[in-house]
Amino acid sequence: MEIIIRGEAPEERAASEDIVRAAYGREAEARLVQTLRLSAEFNPKLSVVAANGPELLGYALYARVTMVGTAVVPAAALAVMAVRPERRKLGVAERLVRHGLERCRGIGIQLVFAAGLPQYFARIGFQPAVPLGFKPDWPVPDDQYSVFDLHGSRLGKCSGTVSYPAAFHGTAT
Repeated sequence: MEIIIRGEAPEERAASEDIVRAAYGREAEARLVQTLRLSAEFNPKLSVVAANGPELLGYALYARVTMVGTAVVPAAALAVMAVRPERRKLGVAERLVRHGLERCRGIGIQLVFAAGLPQYFARIGFQPAVPLGFKPDWPVPDDQYSVFDLHGSRLGKCSGTVSYPAAFHGTAT
């Protein structure tokens, strides 16, 4: 199986949302994707898919976030990452995350935040965010909030509240 990670084409949006529904087993995350796509924080360069030929295996979406604190730092968050249940354990998720990080770096993002299993994100290079002075403005357990410094020079020089798009708070912009 040849897995290619690339930008999502507009005509693949419905299929990407189907992957999100299948992976999470509910509608909420697919609605989050739909709402983010309509927001000012959406950048199509940060919407990526994993494909094997015409079959989409996974999807990841990064969204711009705002740092409220000691310094203005271009930042993004991994909003949604999903892999078809029958295609898990192939390394698709990690490849989606790594590719997304490179796309973030390519548009000048310096910090990327993620909510989820700390041991998973640690093996990719994320660090616990709360001990470094970062706190999200939506409920995430402290031990499940991580940050990746894309330039290797921002951590320890900035901190504060990470303000997420309205879609994370159930309100549209």
